[in-house]
Amino acid sequence: MNELLNRLLIILNEGKVESTYYHISKKLISIFNSLGEFSISKVAAICNVSKSTISKFCRDIGYEDYSAFKEATKYYSVNNNKLNFNNNIINYLENHSLEEYTESIVNQINLISKKLNMKNIDELAKDIYHYDNVAAFGLLFSQSSAVDLQIKLAYQQKNIFTHSSDLLQDKYIRNAKEDTLIIIFSNSGNYLSKYQMVEGNRKKSLFEETKAKIVLITSNSEMINNKLVDLCINFQHSNTVQIHSFAFQIISDMIALQYKLYKEEKQRRA
Repeated sequence: MNELLNRLLIILNEGKVESTYYHISKKLISIFNSLGEFSISKVAAICNVSKSTISKFCRDIGYEDYSAFKEATKYYSVNNNKLNFNNNIINYLENHSLEEYTESIVNQINLISKKLNMKNIDELAKDIYHYDNVAAFGLLFSQSSAVDLQIKLAYQQKNIFTHSSDLLQDKYIRNAKEDTLIIIFSNSGNYLSKYQMVEGNRKKSLFEETKAKIVLITSNSEMINNKLVDLCINFQHSNTVQIHSFAFQIISDMIALQYKLYKEEKQRRA
């Protein structure tokens, strides 16, 4: 998904319906495919606001000016990323039966049950217990997995932080200290090194700056020895269909379980 489109959706999901930014975001999404062709005057007229309001809106959502905002409309992962939801899952379903798709999911689940490194799951569960500051992040479907883990740990009375905004994720990671544990959900592992929703996948350097302990949950085995990763929970794909959202759910279940068991053990010994 395009970075700008994602930021507009976050405003709709988390903003106040009566706010000016909500109104602007709603209008911009409705014309998104043509947005790159419009001048700031045209956009202001469509949104029924002033040009200065559009300029401020652009800056507040992370763009230096309207030109940078306009440039951000160009990148569509739906067109150039073979692992994108449309290109991978939807195209697969168009050419295969539901039975074949569910069989792929079952094969993936069986592979996880046989190959998942529970030693690393245990280590992460202990870290979650001992760190006061814990956060979980991802992009798009992977961010849904971060929220899923947040909810599951809340059932165990453990609070962790997450946020859907890529800007706030970056800020948190960059400013994190040694007392912070950050869990990243990223199927490809590219979250640590690239800005994946912008043209050119430009380099990301904030993981070289952070002082936090970084845990990566990924299917990319090359990340196991990556210098940016302190602990890697790696799972394997059984086929080319990207069903990592199911894998993430299972791994989150095991993290929550091991956290609960470790917490109970510590309480018994206290």
